[in-house]
Amino acid sequence: MASILRVNTLTDASSNNSVPMATINQGTAKAWINFDGTASGAAARGSFNLASMTDTSTGVYVCNLTNAFANTNDCVATSSASASTSGSDNRNISTTITSASAIDSRVSNAASGAVLDTAINYVSAHGDLA
Repeated sequence: MASILRVNTLTDASSNNSVPMATINQGTAKAWINFDGTASGAAARGSFNLASMTDTSTGVYVCNLTNAFANTNDCVATSSASASTSGSDNRNISTTITSASAIDSRVSNAASGAVLDTAINYVSAHGDLA
């Protein structure tokens, strides 16, 4: 039999610090992905709420979510880098929630604008799930 814990506020043992449950629910990532864009088909190293990934072309990836967002007005934070420790590592990554269940990312060189595959990519999405 499943158990349910119903609380409005979480408080530490000394009752000095507390946080409303609404803050916890709204403040946690609803999806995150750590992936290698240089691997064949883009390979997730770790993830939460990721159904699959698609490498659509050089530097362009689609993260398909297991549980969809309520809409496309949510917040996505991304970062990207190469595995190299030398040379220019200045990247731009643009991300769009194209549907309630898909996040598109495009990685490019900040100086030239050329799209490129990168070894280190992070995506974190926040918002309300459907």
